Amino acid sequence: MDEPAYLRELSGRPLLDRLRGYARLSGPAYMQSAMTLGGGTVASCVLMGSMLGYELLWVQPLAILLGAAVLGAVAKQTCHTQEKPYGVFWRRLHPALALSWGISALIATMIWHVPQYSLSANGVTALLGGAGLDLAALDAGPRFVAQLVIGLAILALSAWVLSLYESGAAGLRGYEVTIKYLVWAIVIAFAIVAVASGIDVGRFVTGVTGVSFVQRVMAEGLPAEVIRPVVGGLAAAVGINMVFLYPYTLLRKQWGPAHRGVAYFDLAAGMVLPFVIATTFMIVATANTIGPAAGASGPAVRNLLDLVPVLSSTFGSGLALLLIGGGMLAVGVSTIITHMLACGFIGCEVFGQSDNARARRWFSFLPAVGLFGVAYPFPWAMSVTASTLAYPLMPVTVVCFIVLLNRKDYMGTERPEGLSRLLWNGVLGFAVVFMIAAAWLALEQNWADLQAFLRS
Repeated sequence: MDEPAYLRELSGRPLLDRLRGYARLSGPAYMQSAMTLGGGTVASCVLMGSMLGYELLWVQPLAILLGAAVLGAVAKQTCHTQEKPYGVFWRRLHPALALSWGISALIATMIWHVPQYSLSANGVTALLGGAGLDLAALDAGPRFVAQLVIGLAILALSAWVLSLYESGAAGLRGYEVTIKYLVWAIVIAFAIVAVASGIDVGRFVTGVTGVSFVQRVMAEGLPAEVIRPVVGGLAAAVGINMVFLYPYTLLRKQWGPAHRGVAYFDLAAGMVLPFVIATTFMIVATANTIGPAAGASGPAVRNLLDLVPVLSSTFGSGLALLLIGGGMLAVGVSTIITHMLACGFIGCEVFGQSDNARARRWFSFLPAVGLFGVAYPFPWAMSVTASTLAYPLMPVTVVCFIVLLNRKDYMGTERPEGLSRLLWNGVLGFAVVFMIAAAWLALEQNWADLQAFLRS
């Protein structure tokens, strides 16, 4: 299909027809959705729901909207210039900025990968428990072997799905469809749990708008214990590796200037919408089942499976395990696949193998060291802390894209002008300020934790 011609033909149709046409072409944003709906997001949602109930429902929507603005700027630049951002950073800004971006994205992805295998293995364990096979009852040795087999099976499945991405147009479409199904499986699983457990509309409204949280802060100050899950949630919503991967997926689909509107639609429908729905339901489900009463605080719960006993009264233990386990498995596997894809692109760029498909394939296995995460209970602290440690580099990356967006010698006639320029820079500038504030809080909290550890 001649997509530019198709898009020109679509431009004269009514809005609903255009949106349906855009939906046929969508795909790259679902990869971002799959990556962001990972262990860090799940960990932060469960922590926030168990500690403050509905009060932090505003965090994830705000985070993903700021992230979508950043990725929208990346899409505008990439679709227009058709240049790979890593090379642009290297040539037009500074090699040190390119290297720091690439290496930090690679390291962060590998660290974030460990919790995904733990989450996936726990999800499979829960599914098997729902089917009557309790792996937790095995001795330590056999249980480790069983978990390792699960991890190897997940790695093999992920590698096969990833191979579709490299196998041509039909394979690429198959890859995108697989990711879409996984993303919506996550949404549906947690939606069922949240709706079945009952949604308090009043608390929901004051939570989403931030009113209840502001009231708490005005009365008690900012609770120190919520800083890490909040910043972890913000960082996991749009990670530094996502900003790296996204433009390469656009280039791989050969999206050019004619696709800019499709890219914006794709971000809204493929990333923002499923992410907001899924994370909202995660927090609500946690708050309804093991969270505190309205206005109260609760202990930090660190295991999503703690929801199962409460849900068993509604669904029965078997179905409760299947729902939670299915959601956990979909979250973990979708993120493992996109992490591998990201490491393939990042590794090739950093080590000068940009157009080498074989090298990209090998680099995609770098995060497979996370396979040994199957042997541990879900490492919530690692997932959230990794997010907070990676977050301070996000404002630097966004500032680089702002600089490029405003350079006439780079954007040419597509550089925003007038009101458009003011709007782009205002939104992205707010995102940078917000990220800096959140990163500062994260650094302070991590420094305090390190000092406490050294004193112990």
